[in-house]
Amino acid sequence: MPRENDTPAHAALLGLLMSQPRHGYELYREFSHELGRVWQIGLSQLYAQLKQLQEAGLVAAQTEPQPSRPPRKVYHLTAEGRDVFLHWLHQPTPYLRLIRVEFLARLYFFHRLSVRGLDELVAAQKVTCHEQANRFGRLAAEAPDGFQRLVLEFRQGQLEAVIPWLDRCLEILT
Repeated sequence: MPRENDTPAHAALLGLLMSQPRHGYELYREFSHELGRVWQIGLSQLYAQLKQLQEAGLVAAQTEPQPSRPPRKVYHLTAEGRDVFLHWLHQPTPYLRLIRVEFLARLYFFHRLSVRGLDELVAAQKVTCHEQANRFGRLAAEAPDGFQRLVLEFRQGQLEAVIPWLDRCLEILT
């Protein structure tokens, strides 16, 4: 289902289009307002992402005339775009560094769109975090020097701290 060229911003834009069609600047305002503390995107980057999504067949655009202004494009989700978004939404975030952006965006969309399956996503994310923490623990035990061991133990500790926070996500959002 995911495509080679997909970016995390693609998924967020698809998610914003789940509830209704919007023109580019509307999407930019909503992205900035709703996800701005989690994710930053520039207006030109957003339009480039929309163009890529349109070329991939995940969104379609209609030109809409405006009085005393140039026409604007209104984007809406295609059936394939909806499927791609829902697939992304239900996948755990694979890397610790992406939890701050991608996982929080997933939480936002589960909450905003009232999608079922948040508890399954959190359970899968906890498994992913446990597996990675264990891996970093093994690597730290085998580290050839103290600095590398400290780095690996730090990463392990970050992942272990995320696990109780994931339980808190369920407490608040369900």
